[in-house]
Amino acid sequence: MINHNIQYSTTRPQEVEMTADSVFVASNITPYTKEIEGHTMSGFQYNYIQYTKDEYLLQQSANIASLQEELQAAKILLGVD
Repeated sequence: MINHNIQYSTTRPQEVEMTADSVFVASNITPYTKEIEGHTMSGFQYNYIQYTKDEYLLQQSANIASLQEELQAAKILLGVD
């Protein structure tokens, strides 16, 4: 995983972008306006993380397992099968 920290763009980035080797995830995408030398620049700022495809798949697997646990706990609390 490579954390590229905060990035800026004049166009809204895709939340998830895949290449042959990597998966890029843009999060906390927010509009921004900045004045530079009397000119107003508008765009987006966001956190940008690059994963290998294997890292990304492992992360998604962990997220799914966590959601399944939460769903099971909610079913027990509600008394639903």
